[in-house]
Amino acid sequence: AQFQSAVEEAQKKLPGLSQQLMDRLGPILQLRQQVQLRVGTLAPPAAPPKAQKFTGFAQLGAVVAAPPRAVHPMAEQLAALLPPRFLEKIPFARLPHLPRYLKAMLLRIERAALNPTKDQERLRQITPYVEALKNLETANARTNEARRARTEFRWMVEEFRVSLFAQELGTAVPVSPKRLDEQLANTRALLG
Repeated sequence: AQFQSAVEEAQKKLPGLSQQLMDRLGPILQLRQQVQLRVGTLAPPAAPPKAQKFTGFAQLGAVVAAPPRAVHPMAEQLAALLPPRFLEKIPFARLPHLPRYLKAMLLRIERAALNPTKDQERLRQITPYVEALKNLETANARTNEARRARTEFRWMVEEFRVSLFAQELGTAVPVSPKRLDEQLANTRALLG
């Protein structure tokens, strides 16, 4: 009976689901592209390589490497927020929040250029939670409750970023260092 009820509930949700997905993905992909252009993870079309003058046989077989490009600090944040195949990892219900997170990144990039000191101050506030999240992601979650707690902490960190760097966008849930500390302690306890 429960299975049949679940099937009927799923059948009610199916009509229009593909359009909802497209409506949610459009803004996410557009904003991601804007962030990528700003942080340099999306390179503009490359110019053809310049011809080099042949000066000796030592040049044959020598590969001239391009100078390493500096990676923008926000590139790692973008990769963590929207990893490859992110639709497999991020629940459908969470997709409407992603444009807000991406807009917060764009605002942070603009504001950091104007006031890098303030950006660094805010970065110091969130760094302990980002590091804790990295550690939690490597821990083995044995129960569904532990996985849920870790996921909740992840999204709380994203909301805290919004509250620090783009407060005018608002947060989906109340978030503060105290709430993050409590969630972190709870998650660590569940992970053992």
